[in-house]
Amino acid sequence: MAGMREMAIFYSQERSFFHRLVRDLGQEKEHMRWVIALWLWFEADGNDKFMRRAAALPGPVVLRFVDEALACLARLAGRVLAGASTLLPCTNALLNKPIDDVTYFDEHRDNIMPRVKLLYKTVCRVVLDDACASDNAVFFPSRSSTASATRAIGTPVLASAASPPPQTPTTPRFADMNAIVTPRFSQLNAMAPPWAPIRVAPPHHLQPQPQHQHQQHQMMIVDRLPEEFRSLFITFSRGYPIDKDDIREFFNSLHGRPCVEDVMVERAAPGQMPVYGRVVLQSADMIPVLLGGEPTAKFIIKGRHLWARVYVPCSRHTFQA
Repeated sequence: MAGMREMAIFYSQERSFFHRLVRDLGQEKEHMRWVIALWLWFEADGNDKFMRRAAALPGPVVLRFVDEALACLARLAGRVLAGASTLLPCTNALLNKPIDDVTYFDEHRDNIMPRVKLLYKTVCRVVLDDACASDNAVFFPSRSSTASATRAIGTPVLASAASPPPQTPTTPRFADMNAIVTPRFSQLNAMAPPWAPIRVAPPHHLQPQPQHQHQQHQMMIVDRLPEEFRSLFITFSRGYPIDKDDIREFFNSLHGRPCVEDVMVERAAPGQMPVYGRVVLQSADMIPVLLGGEPTAKFIIKGRHLWARVYVPCSRHTFQA
């Protein structure tokens, strides 16, 4: 019993993050045990403080990390998560050595899967809640525990149980896969604010030609988060504000392509200069990328200092476009 308490204390940060994912962000417990097992493997592979840095981000961005982790786990299980992007922009923002795409986990399955599964069994099943999964579990929970809850983001929650998910072929390597539910996207708490991303097809005249199917898949991801969930809060040195166009140009060049939707600065009193502002990004995925995976970042734009962090809505802040 003492050993269990010590282990729970040692992994208190992971436990806190797990409870946030489940209670605040509406994620399924067993999915999140596997997700955290993968993130623990990232840390063991040399990416220190991966979870601490991810946990410092707002909920909608954390859910992007979850979506990417589930796509990676599906590949480790020999499957493809329907509708998921193959790229890992959020995850890569916190990795020392970026991963090209999720096919990396296909190519390195035999090396990575045993390590992730060991972390799941020896850590996540032990310290993350008190419920245990079966010894032969593979990445996702059984249908009986989540069939009525699994849904795609952007679809309504019905009072009646959802229809059973389609059966998947049984393979020799993962003989119990046909008893596993694979959600299309992360589940969201039905009571949570409506900031869930949705996926829509682009207008027909904007669809690329067949030879550009990879780009077409990426164009289908449309960020519908409200502005406050995809914004950076910026501050200037007192007396040295920075022009909005310069801020926009700087962040677009930093990312390599347009990523800024709008720039707003403080509505300062007459005779005073603004000391803070807000940068609205086209996608919440850009937040960890532009901040380099850190809670705050400092930039120099035309010789003037600018500090940036994740924007937290506050009634005290007034902006002008």
